[in-house]
Amino acid sequence: YRYVVNNLDRALEERWVKVFFQPIVRAASGRVCDEEALSRWVDPDRGLISPGDFIPILESARLIYRLDLYVLDQILLKLQEQQAEGLYLVPQSLNISRIDFESCDIVDEICRRIDAAGIPRDKLTIELTESAVGQDFEFMKAQVQRLQELGFKVWMDDFGSGYSSLDVLQDIH
Repeated sequence: YRYVVNNLDRALEERWVKVFFQPIVRAASGRVCDEEALSRWVDPDRGLISPGDFIPILESARLIYRLDLYVLDQILLKLQEQQAEGLYLVPQSLNISRIDFESCDIVDEICRRIDAAGIPRDKLTIELTESAVGQDFEFMKAQVQRLQELGFKVWMDDFGSGYSSLDVLQDIH
């Protein structure tokens, strides 16, 4: 626990946290429709620290927003490079935590950074876990609507893994 918390700044500054992009392929067409940004902590002393280990620690310490904004910045750098090369921009998915909404104005941070990067908002998909939405439902519903009104797609990640209810999908689009 302490190691992750005490070394987060260094891990981000020295790029121990690597961002990998996993294609999301549409079954009907076989084409890549999005890429999900996934973080991996490759520590020079401890080797690979599993996301299953460091993400819950950062959530518990209320520092996860720093990792999520770092991942966003890496996504934006990639998209800027592709845009400069004149390449088609495949939308990128960013996983954000419920804790992000409590730690900072994550929606404002996302808007500010994507606009400063000159990337269209429809090129960023926000992914929330089902468990994140299940806690303080009305607040999260308002946040999803806020993101959508600002031009972002919002997807539910891991649906069916915990708080499953089709009512959730009817109430939050």
